[in-house]
Amino acid sequence: MKIREILKKMRNDKIFVQIACLIVSVALWVMVMIDINPILEDTYTNVPVTVRNLSALENSNMAFMNSDRDNLTVNIKVSGYGTQLNNIKKSDFSAYIDVLGFSEGTTNANVVILGPNGVKIESYYPSQITCKIDSVISKVMDVKVNYEGNVANNFYRGDGEVNPTSVKITGPRSIVDSAKSAVATVNVEGASSDLVKTVPVRIYDGLDNEIFMTVPTDNVLVSVPVYPTKFVNIIPKITGVPSDGYNVTNVTVSPNKIKIAAPQDVLNKISELELEVLDVTGVNKNVVLTKHILNTDGLFIIDLQSQPVVTAFVEKTIEKDLIYNFSEINFTNLKTGLEIINNIDNKTIITAKIIGSESVINKFTKDDLIINADLSNATSGVNQVVLKSESKKEVDKIYLNINTIAVEIKNLINEEQTDIQ
Repeated sequence: MKIREILKKMRNDKIFVQIACLIVSVALWVMVMIDINPILEDTYTNVPVTVRNLSALENSNMAFMNSDRDNLTVNIKVSGYGTQLNNIKKSDFSAYIDVLGFSEGTTNANVVILGPNGVKIESYYPSQITCKIDSVISKVMDVKVNYEGNVANNFYRGDGEVNPTSVKITGPRSIVDSAKSAVATVNVEGASSDLVKTVPVRIYDGLDNEIFMTVPTDNVLVSVPVYPTKFVNIIPKITGVPSDGYNVTNVTVSPNKIKIAAPQDVLNKISELELEVLDVTGVNKNVVLTKHILNTDGLFIIDLQSQPVVTAFVEKTIEKDLIYNFSEINFTNLKTGLEIINNIDNKTIITAKIIGSESVINKFTKDDLIINADLSNATSGVNQVVLKSESKKEVDKIYLNINTIAVEIKNLINEEQTDIQ
């Protein structure tokens, strides 16, 4: 019994020794490996992050709106044996987020890291990426026309017509909601006749930045009328009578010409345009009023900043007497061989009464009035000659106190013959 127990004890001691040796060997190996191939840490920056299930999201009429969607990255910190880390590149890691089942709004997606075997992922940043998800919506927008260039000289561009008048835009909600205008741009440079062009419609936000939609916007047909132009006079009209003792001395309009455009057949029929009537009944001072242009149907009034202003100048009517004598009469058309003898009515005084506006009459002098006597029918002897007044100044009336004057005419030829005899 004792021998058997001794042998058993010896066998157990042998196993113990073997186990101890193994442990020591492993420890020694680990110590050697740590010394030769230590465990190290390393960081790999800007590892690309892909987005999974984007197509599933789009099939649900959703859109992934992150502006950096193609540039998502993560920084990864790892540990491992030096010999292994020396052979690992950034491309050996992959990272992704999964947007499957995401709904409209903002959601934090966990970043998933995949790396080489034997390498421990110690940490990574960011661990989550905020995802902005929009529903894809549509809305209808009216199309307005924008013009580039200028039509030919002496032509006018009318407002273009669009067919269709509106377009449907489709895209993520935030982009569609930011759309403020749908614009079809037409180049009209040098045009002298109507234009019809098919052009694309571009979408702009409130700051006039172009927005590119998920679904391209259709083209539209734009028709732009181009008309010839010309200048025409504006004619003022007045009615009524001013207060007693007052008179309308002048009527002006500003501007007195305007530029109009119309189809050629319409334009050919127009030489001037009239204004609304200005009533001066009972007034005793200048009247200044704006008046609308009449009969403008079918016309385009160009570059008229405001309605024309009509001014009726109203002045007090006064009179002045001017005295003339025989020598101041302008005798005309005396036949050859006849001569005036100033011994009849040569002391006659002629009074001319001049009636008109105050501003004119106050400056009116004898030089502004000519008293004419036409002697075309005069013969030798005494002739009663009609007097007529003439003035280049604007006056209401001129009255002479006498209408005729006696003028004695001598025939010079007969007297010469008498003297010869």
